[in-house]
Amino acid sequence: MASSDPDPRLLLLMRHGKAESGSGTTDHERELADRGITQAHLVGEYLDAQGVQVSRVLVSTATRTQQTWDAVRAKMPEFSGEVSYHEEIYGGGTEDLLGLLREVDDEHQVLMVIGHEPVISTLSDQLADEDSDAGSAAQARIGMPTGGMAVLTGELPQWSQLGEETLTLHTIVRP
Repeated sequence: MASSDPDPRLLLLMRHGKAESGSGTTDHERELADRGITQAHLVGEYLDAQGVQVSRVLVSTATRTQQTWDAVRAKMPEFSGEVSYHEEIYGGGTEDLLGLLREVDDEHQVLMVIGHEPVISTLSDQLADEDSDAGSAAQARIGMPTGGMAVLTGELPQWSQLGEETLTLHTIVRP
């Protein structure tokens, strides 16, 4: 690859695992169900088996997303990246999340987000270019299953250039 070529980027957009119904708690405090922990473990195992080296993780401040990250992380023994928690991922829309993504330092080639519906599926659909897998694009338009993760790649010089149809949606991992 010539030095003038853009850097390859990998963006992983994950919906939190299956959560408890939340009886007696606020939505923000809902915890993962056992199934949600299993889903997150499977995603972590998948990433580890694929040799994916996530260097930056953005997580919603909701309890269930933090627990999802903890369970994913538990299956990625080599993880040494940066993690931060953002209220905007919990309470914001696609533009808020896109704004956060555009601010990520360009040294991070592999970026993961753990958030909520409908923002995760909507953003996956918006970012997907014409070379995207048709089945995965259709799933993104329908909605992301709990614990599901969109896998998008593209060559962007900077995360700040992320926009509509700038990445290829390869698959949606459905644990």
